[in-house]
Amino acid sequence: MVGLHGICGFGQDVQFSQFYQVPTYQNPAFAGSAHSSRAMVHQRLQWPGLDANYVTSFASFDTYNNKQKAGFGGYVLYDQQGQSSISSTQVALQGSYELHLNKTIAIRMGMQLGMAFQNVDYSILTFPSQFSNNGFNNPAPQFDNNLVSFIDASSGFVLYTTNLWVGAAFHHMNLPNVSFLNDDAKLPMKTSVSGGYKIFIKEHYRGLSVDESKEVSISPTFLYKMQGKSDQFDLGLYGRYHQFIAGLWYRGIPFKIYDDFQNSESVIILLGMKLEKIALTYSYDAVVSSLAIANTGGAHEFNLTYLFKRPKKRKKPTRRMPCPSFYVH
Repeated sequence: MVGLHGICGFGQDVQFSQFYQVPTYQNPAFAGSAHSSRAMVHQRLQWPGLDANYVTSFASFDTYNNKQKAGFGGYVLYDQQGQSSISSTQVALQGSYELHLNKTIAIRMGMQLGMAFQNVDYSILTFPSQFSNNGFNNPAPQFDNNLVSFIDASSGFVLYTTNLWVGAAFHHMNLPNVSFLNDDAKLPMKTSVSGGYKIFIKEHYRGLSVDESKEVSISPTFLYKMQGKSDQFDLGLYGRYHQFIAGLWYRGIPFKIYDDFQNSESVIILLGMKLEKIALTYSYDAVVSSLAIANTGGAHEFNLTYLFKRPKKRKKPTRRMPCPSFYVH
């Protein structure tokens, strides 16, 4: 959020369509939720048909200590906006604890502490003061600061059973100041609530354990996000058939109007497959808002996840999480 000569611009956090393919970004309580070590890389290309596009790269690693029932993880996110005029880098470390309330219900609680860096390249920006009756000929305003950094604190929890899960996350709890002009510009706290229900159509057992490669299931899911004056709602359905996963969902709140514009953003499709310990997914956002006439090119996301082999020795069995992906249960 930057104020320049009385003009204010407001921006929110990066949002991913494949929010269950980047679980630790969505909620720090998911750190270690695979009950094994997990590494992933993720790429989002938003509105490639416009100059005002966004390119976001994400990489993470998390693991689980069965003896301590604790998860640990971290991630790096790099986001470029427009023609690389604005960029941001986030580095975060996470910790979580898993508590089994009874034989059917478990809860995971997580904390996150990170550092963020935001940079503006003023040399490729234009400002209203540079325009006059003679056109674009005035010198660009001079600014002393093109880099701002701040500490960022977040937390979250997930409550789950074999079929049901619901959780909430609270990012930017310390309301960091993100101003480039040494004034007061607090980053609003982002609150998100997510959940769903997995319906097992078929489960195949290998001995006493479930053979996840033979699973057939469908999972209705939702994600609601609120930050400052902005909110968004994702509602959809995932389906899994053995080594394949597909998803279809909608992003928007169609009955809500912002400045005479309906809050209806995208229809999203997802396809994925798993090869041994590697999972690959791709999704496409088809724009359904008034921005569609601009031929934005939608948004593309690519995810690659590697799940390390689980330890053979365990103090006691861990309960699978039912979230709709190859590698969070």
